[in-house]
Amino acid sequence: MISAELLVFAGSIIAVHSTVRVLLGVLGALQLLCALVLLRVSTQTWENATPRLPAKELQDDELPSVSVLIPARDETTALQACLASLTASDYPKLEILVLDDCSHGKKTPEIIRSFAQSGVRFIAGKTPPAEWVAKNYGYEQLRHASSGEMLLFCGADTTFERFTIRRLVEVCLARNNDMMSVLPSRRRGTHPRVALVQTLRYYWELCLPRRMFKRPPVLSACWLIRAATLTDFGGFNSVMQSVSPEAVFARQAVVSDTYGFVRSSADMPLYSAKTYQEQYDSMIRLRYPQLHRRLELVIATTLFECLFFVAPFVCLTACLFLRHTSGLLVAWCATCVAITCMYVLVAVRTRLSPLLPALLISPFVFVADIVLLHVSLLRYEFGDVVWKGRNVCLPVMRVEMNEDTTDGRHSPSKPEPDV
Repeated sequence: MISAELLVFAGSIIAVHSTVRVLLGVLGALQLLCALVLLRVSTQTWENATPRLPAKELQDDELPSVSVLIPARDETTALQACLASLTASDYPKLEILVLDDCSHGKKTPEIIRSFAQSGVRFIAGKTPPAEWVAKNYGYEQLRHASSGEMLLFCGADTTFERFTIRRLVEVCLARNNDMMSVLPSRRRGTHPRVALVQTLRYYWELCLPRRMFKRPPVLSACWLIRAATLTDFGGFNSVMQSVSPEAVFARQAVVSDTYGFVRSSADMPLYSAKTYQEQYDSMIRLRYPQLHRRLELVIATTLFECLFFVAPFVCLTACLFLRHTSGLLVAWCATCVAITCMYVLVAVRTRLSPLLPALLISPFVFVADIVLLHVSLLRYEFGDVVWKGRNVCLPVMRVEMNEDTTDGRHSPSKPEPDV
C-alpha cells in the first residue's frame, strides 16, 4: 500500500513536470485554492467557537445539577491537579465521581480517596468485558453511579478555573444545546513547550468543513451532555467499541441542532496538557479508527496531504533554482503562507507552541501526520495498540466482525450498577 502511494504521488509529479507549463499552473492554482479554503474554514470555526456568555448570569437555583465523571487508570500528579481544580469550583450543584479503572498500584485510589472530604466520590471499577473499549465501560459505570441532570466527562489531565463549569453550563443553556464539547488550551509555562502531535489532533477538528457533512468538531478532553439525552442515544452500550464515543453522540446531536463546540477563553478557561508519550499514544489510538479502518481512505488522505500540504513546500524550494517560474513562485509562496497560518492559528492560540517554533516546524507537521497515520494502521492491523496497559485493538477491530454478522447491531452487555 505504501509503495502504491509513493508510485502514484511520484507519477503525478513526473506527469505534471513532463507536460506543458499550463499543468503546473493548474496544480499551483488548485493547491492555493485548497489552502485558502481550509484557512477560511479554520478561522471561521475558531471564531464560531468563541463562548459567548449570556447577558444575565443565572441564579444558583436556575442552574441544573452537574456530575463530573472521570475515569482514571494509573494516574498520579495530573489527577491530583485535576481534582484540586474541581473541588475549588464555585458551581453550587456539583458532584465529582472518579472511577479507579483497575489501576496497577495503590497511588491512583489513594489520590482519589484523599479528596473524599472535599466531596469526591470513589468508584471501584470493574474489569471490562472483552467486547468493550475499557474507557467506554468506565464511562458507563460512572453514568449509572451519577445523579446529575448534566454529565461532564473529562480526562484526568484536564484542569479548570473556579468559575469554568458555571460558565460552561450557562453557555450551553443559552444556546439550547443538549451536548457541548470544549477545545482546551494549555497553561502558560506548562511543559513540553512544543506540542506537535497534540496540535495536529486539534488541527483536524478545526480545519475541515465538518458541519457541512454533519460531522462536527469534538474533543474528548471535556464534553458536557444532558443525562436524558445520553440515555436517548443509548448510553455507552451503543458505542462500546468506539475509540471516540463523544464523536458518535455529537453527530447525533448535530442533526437536531443541539450540539455546540466552544473553545477555552479568558471568560471560560479550560486547560489540558499531555506529555510527548501521551500525545503519541493518543494519535496512534485515534488516527486509523478516525478513517473507519478503511485502507482506501488512508491512501486518499495520504495523497491529499502529499499533493496539497507537502508538495507546495517542495515546489517552492524547487522554484528557487529554476528559471521562468516567477508566477508559480508567487502561487506556491502564497500557498505555503496559508498552510503555515493554519497551523500557527491552532498552535499559538491554544498555547501548544510559541510562535517561532510553530513557524519553523509547520512545513514538517503533515509529514509527521502521514507517518503517524501509517503507524496507526500497521499497529491496528498487524500489531497491538496499547492504551493505559490495555490492548485497544481487540474491541475496536472486532467491530468489523460484528458488522458482518449482525448488520452493525450488537447485543451489548450492560455493566452492573455500582453499589
